[in-house]
Amino acid sequence: MTQRDDVLEIYLEETLERLDSIESGLLTLEQRRECDTRLVNSIFRDAHSVKAGANLLELFTIEKLSHDLENVLERIRQCTLEPSEMVVTASLEAVDKLRELVENVEQSESISIRLHTAMLDMAVKRTLEEAGG
Repeated sequence: MTQRDDVLEIYLEETLERLDSIESGLLTLEQRRECDTRLVNSIFRDAHSVKAGANLLELFTIEKLSHDLENVLERIRQCTLEPSEMVVTASLEAVDKLRELVENVEQSESISIRLHTAMLDMAVKRTLEEAGG
């Protein structure tokens, strides 16, 4: 095993734990339906760590999807986006896709995330439209 393999193995193990934590946090956030700063910061930090590690390891598909998720969480963190059912559902779907990518890391660059990035984008747009309309 190379040093990169060791780092990758640690990253994958920690990322699966972080994804579980993000999922749990999102479910709690959905129940509360409010901008809980401490909870959102915790979820955001986990998503940021997934993204940063993916960047370091050049896992670009994982990096892209986790970056998109992180952007949604940043908007919730700034209280400019309500954690609506649609936003939380799209975020949970992104977490599930990230889990799939991590569990199949060798093929992750060839797995499409277009549906999941579109779902996140659409959920944000619709939630903002409903809040403004």
